[in-house]
Amino acid sequence: MRLAADLSTLFLELPEPARFSAAQAAGFSGVSLPSPYEGPVQELRDRLVMNGLAFAAMEAPPPNYTGAAPGYAATPGGADRFARDFKRMARYADVLKPAVVEIRAGPKGDLAPLVANLRHACAAAPKRSFAIAPYAAGDFLTGYDQVAEVLAAVNAPNLGLVLDTCEAVALGAAPLALWERFAPQIRLIRLAAAPDRGMPGADGLDLKGFFKRLSKDKFKGWVSADFVPKLTTSAELGWIVLAGK
Repeated sequence: MRLAADLSTLFLELPEPARFSAAQAAGFSGVSLPSPYEGPVQELRDRLVMNGLAFAAMEAPPPNYTGAAPGYAATPGGADRFARDFKRMARYADVLKPAVVEIRAGPKGDLAPLVANLRHACAAAPKRSFAIAPYAAGDFLTGYDQVAEVLAAVNAPNLGLVLDTCEAVALGAAPLALWERFAPQIRLIRLAAAPDRGMPGADGLDLKGFFKRLSKDKFKGWVSADFVPKLTTSAELGWIVLAGK
């Protein structure tokens, strides 16, 4: 099982440079950063290399710093902006080498521009793995039938799905049922609720059983933990043993 720590939520009790080594020491073999755009990209790459960590996932397009919701890939009339910001994302991705880049649709839009922008992304970087995900609130993509429609319309081998355990439950779907439906297309799994040593947690997920199924089906993607600890991160990592760490 390849586990990544989302450093936007985990190990925040430590200075930023120390979070990488803390993740490695805790048993994670990779890290995720939804928005790695704030600082010098080479410094992030150096921290990954020095700690023997892979870069599991990031988001695109780069964020709007005026406080707008993440993403605008579904926004009508935004193709030129998407293409321009896609190039900026690509410069970071070329250095950080993420396993998956999640493309955010944004809070509103239409199917046609989203499909067009996703086709552009997949064609512009055919060796890079992209993914989309639905969100229960504040996003154009609000259901898995809708996601399936988008994936079919784009029809690109390097586009798949992010399975977020908490968002799945918020949307009325069981994570395991979604795995059974979308397994070949799932590129990244996010544990967005604090796991609890195999007992159902806030997202209702039997983590031990879920990990056993992923192992049985030979899932080769990343499982990224991005829950928010109540106190310190290290106090809430006992569940890692369930992944064989």
